[in-house]
Amino acid sequence: MKIKFLPLIAVFFAATSIMTSCLDNDVDQITYTSETSITGFSLGTLHIDRVGKDQNGEDSAYVDTLDCSNYPFTIDQINRTITNKDSLPVGTHIDKVITSITYDAGMLAYKPKGSERDTIWTSTDSIDFTDPVEFKVYAYSGVEGKPYTITINVHKQEPDTISWKKFDNNPFSAGNLSEQKAVYANEKVYVFGKKNDETTCIEYTKVINVSVPGEKEPKDNPTPWTSVTNVPTNIDTYSATAWAGNIYFLAGTNKQLYKLDANSNEITSVGTETFEMLIGGNDIKSELYAVKGGKSGIYKENTWTEDAAPFTLLPTGKPFFSNTTTASYNSNITSTVALCYNQGTTTTALVFNRMSSDNKWEERIQNLPLPNLENVTMIYYDGKLYAFGGGYKEIKPFSQFYCSTDNGLCWRPVTECMAFPAEVPDTEKPNKEYINFPNLYDTYHGNYSCAVTPKLENETSRGNFIWIVWEDGSICRGRINRLGFTPKW
Repeated sequence: MKIKFLPLIAVFFAATSIMTSCLDNDVDQITYTSETSITGFSLGTLHIDRVGKDQNGEDSAYVDTLDCSNYPFTIDQINRTITNKDSLPVGTHIDKVITSITYDAGMLAYKPKGSERDTIWTSTDSIDFTDPVEFKVYAYSGVEGKPYTITINVHKQEPDTISWKKFDNNPFSAGNLSEQKAVYANEKVYVFGKKNDETTCIEYTKVINVSVPGEKEPKDNPTPWTSVTNVPTNIDTYSATAWAGNIYFLAGTNKQLYKLDANSNEITSVGTETFEMLIGGNDIKSELYAVKGGKSGIYKENTWTEDAAPFTLLPTGKPFFSNTTTASYNSNITSTVALCYNQGTTTTALVFNRMSSDNKWEERIQNLPLPNLENVTMIYYDGKLYAFGGGYKEIKPFSQFYCSTDNGLCWRPVTECMAFPAEVPDTEKPNKEYINFPNLYDTYHGNYSCAVTPKLENETSRGNFIWIVWEDGSICRGRINRLGFTPKW
């Protein structure tokens, strides 16, 4: 790049002033504008790092080109800043950037990285934007404009990839827990489980708005596990269900209905109602779905109502995972999907559906079936249903997610981005964190549970985490990267 330093500009302006003063009074004088604004900024084609597959099917890094001309830049004329609110993709090179800039009449100059002097800009200059760069306009009138700070934002993470973090030093206060089920309520993750496969207990950890010493902002890190006191005996740990802001579960030999207040952590019995199992809660309709006397029905406003056409094929002995959404064609109708492990020799997990307009359960005939994964779990995340769990035949435990976008009709294995890592430690990077989910599943004897933190109102960069809790209380926390970005628009 041929560099032309700005002292030449001063000579130009001085010469212009002298020529104007020598003009005869009969000649019209030219008045030059003093506007010094940048009015447009855009990029051209940049290089970007990518990963593809070589002829052997192995990952192979290469450098590609990316047309960046459609990425809009916002010009703040008051604060004299220019930036792209929609960041460029991960791996985009911004150390050699050709720019297209429009500005008021005069000359445009910038300060190259590492230089203390301004350089006249030309459209062929290759500029390093790894740090913000100052640009300013020099008007023909001699006015030197206030500088603009131009920043090019590049994503530091793949937006659609899920990132995981493991919290090891956070054991259950009660010891190892089997037959777990995790439920989220009121900024806490509760885990119902059995200690030594006998004594039932409830533990919780606060996972939202937890302040970390030395941090300016609170982080969504879990607090130490705390045992809920005064719990009833013989809790059906698989019955734990979030409903109406609290947690409902069954306990005792007769399976009495109990409520755990998510604010006070106090447990109270709910009337004299007893059920065989709880299927799920519908907060939209304020309905709790359960099974009593082998028949399905609704518990609402302290009243049990058996379905007009009760469903009798809901299996017992395994946890149900459910989710309710509003029908796209009618906001007054809800659809609830429930999933559980299929006990037997069949190859397909069980999926059930309930429409509020019909008030009955039906077994969903899956067009693309979900494999009958051991210890299967279903979550609603990023507007989709995801299922995962232990292995089945050639499928290894925690080897992949299965996704459904049609309320459980079709389940497709997720092959990219949304994944469980199975990393192998590198001896050359001893301080790096490695997570291997299949190994964790085997290490903890298949004992785990899962809950999802919802998106927080007015705090878009918070929440949206998947929490997987293992047998000893250690936690793996994951989130799709773009769900943690603070919106800039």
